[in-house]
Amino acid sequence: MTIARADTKDLCAELVERVHAIGPVLADGVAEGDRERRLPDASVRAIDTSQVGMVWTAKEYGGLEGDVRTLSEVTKTLSHYCPSTSWVVNNINGSNLLATRFPREALDEVFGDRPGARLASVFVAPGQVVATDGGYLLTGAWPYASGILHDDWAIFSARESAPDGESARAVSVLVPVDHLTVEDTWSTVGMRATGSHTAVAREVFVPAHRVIPLETQLGRAHVTDVGLPPLLRSPAVAAMAVICASVVVGAGQAARAVVEQRAPHRGVTPTLYRSQPDSGAFVAALGRTALTLDAAEMHVHRAAATIDAAAAAAVALPDRELRRIRGDVAQAANLVTVALDELMWAHGASAFAEANPLQQYWRDANTAARHATLSVQVGHELYGGSFFGLDSIVPSL
Repeated sequence: MTIARADTKDLCAELVERVHAIGPVLADGVAEGDRERRLPDASVRAIDTSQVGMVWTAKEYGGLEGDVRTLSEVTKTLSHYCPSTSWVVNNINGSNLLATRFPREALDEVFGDRPGARLASVFVAPGQVVATDGGYLLTGAWPYASGILHDDWAIFSARESAPDGESARAVSVLVPVDHLTVEDTWSTVGMRATGSHTAVAREVFVPAHRVIPLETQLGRAHVTDVGLPPLLRSPAVAAMAVICASVVVGAGQAARAVVEQRAPHRGVTPTLYRSQPDSGAFVAALGRTALTLDAAEMHVHRAAATIDAAAAAAVALPDRELRRIRGDVAQAANLVTVALDELMWAHGASAFAEANPLQQYWRDANTAARHATLSVQVGHELYGGSFFGLDSIVPSL
């Protein structure tokens, strides 16, 4: 399946249409995904056939090479049907973008015979690599590997051990998932279907061309390289943060739509109101909550537009702008959690029924909003600190 389009706007519109086309399949799989703590096979097939996992794959390997705003719209729309699917798609695309920092030999292995390859990436709890003939032996455990049950390759952080046993440089390692084992550790109340279990490697051989300095992986030396297309000039860490927030915003918007659609058929217990819109208090509350969600979306839009404009112009974003982006995404996630609580109050106690999609959006969005990238305390401190020239508290922006 291919997409013919004149520009990025056309690509975005067509991909959103495709999400709506596969939406019923994703929605039908929500209960199974929640129960089994993994995406249903039908949902994974829908990701592949719609190509939503290829938005940030390079064109030279058959990808769509869309910008940050495009993937933001795709993930927001996916969240209306299944937030867990949206999160996995977010992680696949972000990981595929990170993969472009590896040398061509590695990219040929990953995407040469499979343009739709699905990647995961984890940079917490770094493992260890030990030099050996032709490469390295990788050992470690990486928790919160979203989508690892469905992915083909994974990117991990590690430390190279020096001959004296001391840790030397920090590296990023690309390894096939079938060389790993997965420990069942993802038991949460939300985002259950992401299957974000722990990936484990025990002396897995990794050839030298699939090991690069972590600074090269997460750094921004490439953002002014006019030899690269705009997407590949984007600061990957900042771009991925925007998409994480987009997943949360989409879930909040979906929850608001449910409350709005059901309101005319629900009363306000124990009052005399037989229809919620008859209550001025309900209407005012919903209007206020909708504006809160609009504000969250505007923060995400601003962040995406900033990254896309800089990538198109091949200019480096100053740290102050990158810190503001982290503030934007943190504020967006925080606003959505506030709005979701208000929506649960507005709808009533039945919002917590297992059959009600509101509780699913509430659980999933609240779980995703606690991702480290979206930490509201860190985001606010980063942005506030930029006003006074304080050092960044986050090494990779």
